[in-house]
Amino acid sequence: MADWYSVATPEEAQRLLAAWPDAPVEQQELCGFLIDLAREQVLAYAPPYPDPELTTKDVWTQAWDLDPAPRFIYAQLMQAQNLWNAGRAQQDGGVGTEGYSFVPRPLDKNIRQIIRPVSGVPSVF
Repeated sequence: MADWYSVATPEEAQRLLAAWPDAPVEQQELCGFLIDLAREQVLAYAPPYPDPELTTKDVWTQAWDLDPAPRFIYAQLMQAQNLWNAGRAQQDGGVGTEGYSFVPRPLDKNIRQIIRPVSGVPSVF
């Protein structure tokens, strides 16, 4: 079972650094905010928990929080990176050096696709 990323302990911070070498773990509070916010955004966009007995959004969000799908954890990592890059963006919206730049887009279509994969089955209705 995979666990959400966190920076609560040194071991968790090392795990995050292994996956995201540029993570701002030296600023533990800020990094914790980024990681937690990314998890909340992933859970807010996630499909309903696949248990018909869980009917309210709060209940299934808590269920996904306890038993996250690996794609959600990867989306959390990608979303945290996008949030960090968005916060470092220049006034023109770009991030980068030496004439190269990109515009970060939090919860972009790639992350949404990871969270809610599109079925390959076409729908005619």
